[in-house]
Amino acid sequence: MLRQNLAKKLVSAKSENERKTLLEKNREKSDEFLARAVKEICYAAWTVEPIKAQKTATAIKSLFKFNPKKEIEAYFFWISGIADLTSGKLESTIENLDKSAAVFKTLEKEHEAANTQVAKLYALALLGKYDEAIICGENALKIFEKYEDELAAGKIEMNLSNIVSRREFHKKAEKYCLSARDRFSKLGEKTWLTMAENSLANTYAEINDFPNAEKFYTNALYRAQAEKMNVTEAEIEASLGNLAMFRGRFADALGFLESSRQKYEQLKMPHQTAIAELEIADIYLELNLSAEALAIYEKVSGKLRKLKLQGEEARARANLGKTAGLLKKTRTARNELKKSANLYIAEKNKVGAAAVKLNEAALELNLENFQKTLNLVKEAEKFLDKSENLRHQLTAKWLKGEALRKLGKIKAAEKTLLQTFQNAIEQEQANIARIALNSLGNLAVQMGEKAKAKKHFEKAIEMIENLRAPLPAEEFRMAFLANKLAPFENLAKIYLAENDLEKAFFYVEKGRSRALSENLNNDFQTKNQTKTSAKLAAKLRSLREELNWFYSRLNRAEDAEIKGLEQKVNLREKQIADVMRQIESTKAAKFSPRAELSANSADLSDLQKHIGKRKVLIEFVSFNDNLSVFIVSGTKINYIENLAKESEISLLLEGLHFQFGALRFGTVHLEKFMPELKKRADFYLRKLFEKLLAPLEDFLEMRDLVIVPVGALHYVPFNALFDGENYLIESREIVYAPSAAVWQKLNRKKVKKLENALLFGFADERIPLVNDEIKALEKIFEKSESFMGNRANFKNYTENAPDFDILHLACHGQFRPENPLFSSLHLADGFITVRDICSQKLSAQLVTLSACETGLNKIFAGDEILGLARGFLTVGASSLVLSLWTVNDAATSKLMTDFYAQLQRGNSVSASLRKAQKDFIEQDKHPYFWSSFVIIGK
Repeated sequence: MLRQNLAKKLVSAKSENERKTLLEKNREKSDEFLARAVKEICYAAWTVEPIKAQKTATAIKSLFKFNPKKEIEAYFFWISGIADLTSGKLESTIENLDKSAAVFKTLEKEHEAANTQVAKLYALALLGKYDEAIICGENALKIFEKYEDELAAGKIEMNLSNIVSRREFHKKAEKYCLSARDRFSKLGEKTWLTMAENSLANTYAEINDFPNAEKFYTNALYRAQAEKMNVTEAEIEASLGNLAMFRGRFADALGFLESSRQKYEQLKMPHQTAIAELEIADIYLELNLSAEALAIYEKVSGKLRKLKLQGEEARARANLGKTAGLLKKTRTARNELKKSANLYIAEKNKVGAAAVKLNEAALELNLENFQKTLNLVKEAEKFLDKSENLRHQLTAKWLKGEALRKLGKIKAAEKTLLQTFQNAIEQEQANIARIALNSLGNLAVQMGEKAKAKKHFEKAIEMIENLRAPLPAEEFRMAFLANKLAPFENLAKIYLAENDLEKAFFYVEKGRSRALSENLNNDFQTKNQTKTSAKLAAKLRSLREELNWFYSRLNRAEDAEIKGLEQKVNLREKQIADVMRQIESTKAAKFSPRAELSANSADLSDLQKHIGKRKVLIEFVSFNDNLSVFIVSGTKINYIENLAKESEISLLLEGLHFQFGALRFGTVHLEKFMPELKKRADFYLRKLFEKLLAPLEDFLEMRDLVIVPVGALHYVPFNALFDGENYLIESREIVYAPSAAVWQKLNRKKVKKLENALLFGFADERIPLVNDEIKALEKIFEKSESFMGNRANFKNYTENAPDFDILHLACHGQFRPENPLFSSLHLADGFITVRDICSQKLSAQLVTLSACETGLNKIFAGDEILGLARGFLTVGASSLVLSLWTVNDAATSKLMTDFYAQLQRGNSVSASLRKAQKDFIEQDKHPYFWSSFVIIGK
């Protein structure tokens, strides 16, 4: 048997006995040449099949036990070091490789001893021992050149390139890389040529030579795939992801970085997986998913410390501090930035430490410590002026310019910010260019140059749209826009000052509920998408099954069990959200920025056609806590400013909800106090009317209202606002909408007759009359299917929901402000969440959630609503009837019966609800019993 074949069998053997038997049968070949053959297998595998490389360590150990010759011992340490490297055991890697070199030197095998140091350099670099690594590498390089070993010399130069690059000496890294590439090319060594071109591309990316970086990455990726270099392919994908992120191509960055992470997980490479997680957090931070990024940074910084990856830990803690600052966690931010700076100083990485200073400067800027911001930038610039990383220099310039602007140093600020913008455009740094434009716009406003300000803000919006348009999923698109609304608001303010109400309204609408509006503009799940990986799809199914089981347990849990079950529920919910994000990261989206912007803004002339003569749309806005309002009729647009402070409205709402709260636990014992309780509630409802609607009466006349709320106003029961004699619903129909564009799109949908209804009811001791409600509704509808008790379960909902014109769900609702996409309706065997609702298309035009608090939403930036309402609107519903607070069981049953009776007589949804609520008012009922239910949509 040839030694190469014996080595293969030894590596693939499943037990020590099998290896021992092989060696016994081939005793004469169980020598140093066999050890060398095992080493060759190890080297062929470690960038392709790390697990196989680890098996070679087991094989060489068996050989060394069988034949403890010195040369075999040297190979044993060498292979063990490589196996440790693939497992992330870096200090053990160095120890074993040094032992191997020492043994080879005693055997006077200088060349082999130097060869062991190639991999050692990589481990030293990851541990931040750069000086030691450079000395080691230069010494080995001299030996390889002495023996004319071009391959080994190229490998050493590759590792030296990576080391100096980590210290931000990118020109020197380029020199090493080009030399290594030349050696590999002459040898026809495809594997190492691939890795050299990847490293060369990394260097070009760091110095912002993006065309060259892209060229070499593309070449390297093609070769890696052809040669089945799985580890290198994952590494190049990560590099391509970072390049895309630098260039503002965030959709590409998401796809490459997520694909790389999944590959490293499959290859079971803990150190590379940890770095991949760090890079995922970086792209999440760029997309403004700050809470998600923070959670990853917190987790991964500890992992990197355990793996002793000092440079990566420094970067993780720097970005953890930056993210904590954005989330107003100032103490955490300061602590993490200090830790990061200390790690960079320990690495003697002055540029890294300077980058931390910039993060500190950004924190002080947000805290309005403008002079301190300038001082920190000045400290950072001492090192950045010598740096080859232009992105850090651009960040420093913008921070300096913005601090100068805030300090009123207009001329200096203008010069610095213009230079920042121009350099950012030259260097393809779209995100910094966009920030600089907004600063220039604000500066022009300070200088009273409105025409210049408009140009800057308009250009900033164009850049935002271009950066945002390719993002593949709603969550990413919504988060990205959330901290970039300033140019929209700033332009609206300028046009309001000029009394150009149409343009002001246009820009307010452009920044409002954009992601929801875009969802309504696209066919359900028809965006261009890549196929979801089978592994992730299976993981998602499994997690959802587990979660539903825990939900069902919660429904019947004893008090002692609840806390433990809630922890398990929270863990599965987080895992589902993570997996969904992973799946969405690798989907493609094809959006044209201009087409999307036009399609998802309210077209005023078309909007006015839908409004017609009988309606008026009231769109509230909040500038610096001041509430103002656009009033759009079929022919005019008006604007009334400074109606009230949003904080005032919040206080009035607190008072109103306190009054309603007195009735939520039953009313039998309160009957004699009801007139007084009603009087108290009416007091708050009148105050809200006086603040929000009384100033608008001349514009409203007696027309029906479309209310587009802002902030706290989403929770105002406009139907119950009281003018001292009548409630608003008595004189007009009222609907809510997240934005004018959303209402416009819902009204464009073809109206069809509502013929059949799916009725779901799940009663318990708190809502015992639910079954009576469902039975009463069965009599109203000619065509209906009902599910009550144990039949009102998750399976029956998902199988039947898509097929009906009306969905009526009478059960408990739970709004989750901390995790709104897991807000839910409680069925017999668990909860149906917003994420579940969003998973299937509905044909229902009307969805009624006859449950408590089903209309509550988390109001995200840009007045994006996150809750049950968003789920049903996204999958096709045109009208939603939902509740703003806990409802009374008996009153709700009667209200729903009256509502549907009116609907079956041919009345509209809004007219039907109005009539049902007026019947309660005519009986002098407390508003608590009838005003909770509102309509969102048509």
